[in-house]
Amino acid sequence: MYTDISKARITNHALSVLSLSVASIMVTMSAHAITPEQYQEQRSEALKQQQLIKPNVNINTDTYQQAPSAPIVSASPQSTDPASTACFDINHIYLTGELSDKFTFALMPYTTGSGSLLGSCLSANDINQLVTNVQNRIIEKGYVTTRVLVENQNLKSGNLFLTLIPGRIDQIVATDVQSTRPIYIDNSGNPANFAPAMPMKSGDLLNVRDIEQALENFKRVPTADADFSIAPSSRMTTPGYSDIQVKWQQGKRWRLSATVDDSGQDSTGVYQGNVTLSLDNPTWHNDLLYLSYNHDLDGGNDKSDGSWGYNIGYVLPFDNTQLTLTHSGYNYDQTVAGVNQDYVYSGESYNTDVIVSHLVHRDNHSKTYLKAGGFAKQQSNFIDDTEVEVQKRRTAGYQAGVGYETVIGKTQWIGDVIYQRGTGAFDAIDPPEALFNEGSARAGIVKVGVDVNQPIQLADNSLNYHATFKGQYATEALVPNDRLSIGGRYSVRGFDGERSLSGDHGAILRQELSAYIGDKPHAVYAGVDAGYVTLDNDEQDDLLLGHHLVGGVVGVKGYITPFRTSYDVFAGYPLAQPDNFSDKEWVTGFSLGWQY
Repeated sequence: MYTDISKARITNHALSVLSLSVASIMVTMSAHAITPEQYQEQRSEALKQQQLIKPNVNINTDTYQQAPSAPIVSASPQSTDPASTACFDINHIYLTGELSDKFTFALMPYTTGSGSLLGSCLSANDINQLVTNVQNRIIEKGYVTTRVLVENQNLKSGNLFLTLIPGRIDQIVATDVQSTRPIYIDNSGNPANFAPAMPMKSGDLLNVRDIEQALENFKRVPTADADFSIAPSSRMTTPGYSDIQVKWQQGKRWRLSATVDDSGQDSTGVYQGNVTLSLDNPTWHNDLLYLSYNHDLDGGNDKSDGSWGYNIGYVLPFDNTQLTLTHSGYNYDQTVAGVNQDYVYSGESYNTDVIVSHLVHRDNHSKTYLKAGGFAKQQSNFIDDTEVEVQKRRTAGYQAGVGYETVIGKTQWIGDVIYQRGTGAFDAIDPPEALFNEGSARAGIVKVGVDVNQPIQLADNSLNYHATFKGQYATEALVPNDRLSIGGRYSVRGFDGERSLSGDHGAILRQELSAYIGDKPHAVYAGVDAGYVTLDNDEQDDLLLGHHLVGGVVGVKGYITPFRTSYDVFAGYPLAQPDNFSDKEWVTGFSLGWQY
């Protein structure tokens, strides 16, 4: 049991000395050990990545092409094909019809530049190939039901008119809907969750990129699945109209998962347990809500010490936009030895983030997003039940940036560039570091993230290369919790995370090569991680133990289907580190997960 010390029993002088001692320890730790708040932020981010899946749907438009595109060569007099020998001098080519101005891009390569056909003698075969090429360029943009025709006309005038028939959506209908709960049908006769997920409606031009986005919105809910098909309109005879038929199903409305790992800290509990309840589609808008609670299982250095926290996340997609809300809280207790008695040093922190992501461009191999949001953080520390005012933090700010995803060959690339800046919103306070120009909570920070995923087939063996890059640059010195920290399973593996290097500027590169065991959901893997950090203040930077870490890791991970259990067991080794940074050669770790 800890000795109970009330506020009245701690003199101002003793409290000041003890506060200064703890503050000094924390300042020293910020350069050499990750703070409990930073540790919890890393855990919360890892949980967020696990819960908020990002499905990727790509519809191959080649299957909608009636014939392949080909270069067009003017008719040859030596040809014996009457369709090729009879040709017409064409001086102008026009695309006509409703919305033809929107599709002039498809005709442009044949009316301008080196590929221009103007002034050429075109045969019937040439004209048919031109129609095919223009049609295919339109299909490549996703307009798979828009058609290009050649109507009867007099080509002796030197003018060639191509007629465009825009492909539109007539109805969006549910042909097969399966759910374990009653389904509310809206005025259009569709399940109520269809409209918010779809960036298209009746009367719009039909574009499969919109269908892809709708499918991703549906599939973002793990227990739901959907598929689309395009059919001729069942009620309209006007050319160009089609029905979109939707097949949608959802089984369970909730998921429960639990994990046990050794990712914690010696001071607040190495072994950590976590329970997460996920509610899929709770408001019938393809949304996702998860509630998570974590607690230490071993009590830290002193068995009465420990840590506990919670995470709440919510995602709501609507059309081409996605709203993501996350909130987390964290508490910990540590025993600090005093001269005459021990004190309980404790802390609590709360983080809230709001991010809106909007799709601004999508084609057959890439997507571009604009992102904006805000954040608020609060942190307090206590000696017994008395708050240490000098360590109080309350910050807030905004984020804005751009995200990009593409597939090159079989390699998937995901990246974003985010600008973050603190403000005075929500009664934010200046940190004590600002008084000495040693750290600001309102500095601008540029953050860059890149994720690369490359499947590799080597003979009969399936491999996968995965790399992530994370970097940041600050316009001035930052407070410790905004710095980039390296060392540990969430940054540079090969280190236990008890000590770390942190800086205002820095970068982390994690690389991993996995080899799957036959067709089983098990893989062995090996990885090499590297990190570099530096402080904006040269004098403070000189006090760092070093600036870079390199570590290696080998492990095995997989999923045991009969027991619904996932596992990850690994061993890491430091490959490069500053002198006196760590005395451990090998670092081991594990994670066990169960889901229902």
